[in-house]
Amino acid sequence: MARKLGLTRARMTRRLDLLLLAPNLQDAVRALEAVDDAEPMAQRPLRSVAHAGTWAPQRAGYASAIRRG
Repeated sequence: MARKLGLTRARMTRRLDLLLLAPNLQDAVRALEAVDDAEPMAQRPLRSVAHAGTWAPQRAGYASAIRRG
């Protein structure tokens, strides 16, 4: 899949990790809009939130990540 999309396997894995996010967090991330072509939130904090375990800790981690910018 990565090759077909022109991505590295690592990049593809990082993207797929975001599917571990709670559904409402996935919706929130999709709703974010870029400003001046800059991403509204870095992917690294999102990946750590996705690996936080169950959805309750994810929601708390996401709220914290949003506050930090």
